[in-house]
Amino acid sequence: MQSEILEAVERNGTTWSPAVAEAFRQIYGRKHQILNPTKYHGIVKEDISYGPHERNVLDVYSPTESSTTPRPVIVYVHGGNLVAGDKVWYKGSLYANVGNYFASHGIVAVIINYRLVPDVAYPGGGDDIQMAREWVYHNISKQQSGNGDPEKVVLVGSSVGGLHIATNIYLADHSNVNSKPVFPPIAGIVYLSTPFSFDTTPEDRQTALRAYYETEDAKEIYEYSPVGLIEALSASSLVLDPRKFPCLIVLAQYDPKEIQDSTFSFIEEYRRKSPQGILPEFVVVAGHNHISHVCSIGTEDDVLGRLLREFVGKVCSRFTWKYKGKDLDA
Repeated sequence: MQSEILEAVERNGTTWSPAVAEAFRQIYGRKHQILNPTKYHGIVKEDISYGPHERNVLDVYSPTESSTTPRPVIVYVHGGNLVAGDKVWYKGSLYANVGNYFASHGIVAVIINYRLVPDVAYPGGGDDIQMAREWVYHNISKQQSGNGDPEKVVLVGSSVGGLHIATNIYLADHSNVNSKPVFPPIAGIVYLSTPFSFDTTPEDRQTALRAYYETEDAKEIYEYSPVGLIEALSASSLVLDPRKFPCLIVLAQYDPKEIQDSTFSFIEEYRRKSPQGILPEFVVVAGHNHISHVCSIGTEDDVLGRLLREFVGKVCSRFTWKYKGKDLDA
């Protein structure tokens, strides 16, 4: 089946649409169903509410083995072009593959939903990320939540999930005292195939952008995008120093041109604003497209899974901010 997937990726190229997403969902859904009989399953707590809306819910995947040492945590945020997507994209498969995979490697995984258009407007996606982070900070250390370490949390956002993480971090920091860490604490951020800005010309894109950003003005939408937000940040902001606030940016080799273009724009602006021009980490995953790299986690194709595990291990081992249970003023 792996050769079938690679052929499908190469055949499709960089084209992306809901139909293409559904095709790969079906391919990987079948693959994970085949793996299910022997695949590790951690302890799963489903549909835990972290906010007032019906989509403010999350699942927690934790290792079955007990541990006296608090475990690192990842929070995974799905994509969906602002209007679609779910933490259970294919029951028992996607994105259970992400949760099961990290739980099997001793990492607590939190998979969240967030509000979709038309039930949310900017910066509501970022607000949902903040509420989920606060839930994790106050709850993940409990034994029933996997004994996670609330001060060693890595945010992982795929596509628009990454957009919402970036909104949460960079918009919040506009009013932050830059000498203080972001609260709740974050050990690192991973952006997977994230739209850091938008091409506003396609008609099918305009409807979602108009609804979410409540404007048709391309300049305003750009200013609200992650690239626009970091342009407005102080160069002294902690979130632009990868030594203190680690950031990993991942592209798939067959990501759409819009994702590629916005990613390089973001990296260039980040480099320009970052102290001494220090770059975030950047990796291209070969042989994958906009969603297949995430779907491949938990299969024999372990490139992205291993990359994320190594990043989590590295940043959590050197994370030094200590809150001692006290909320710092943001």
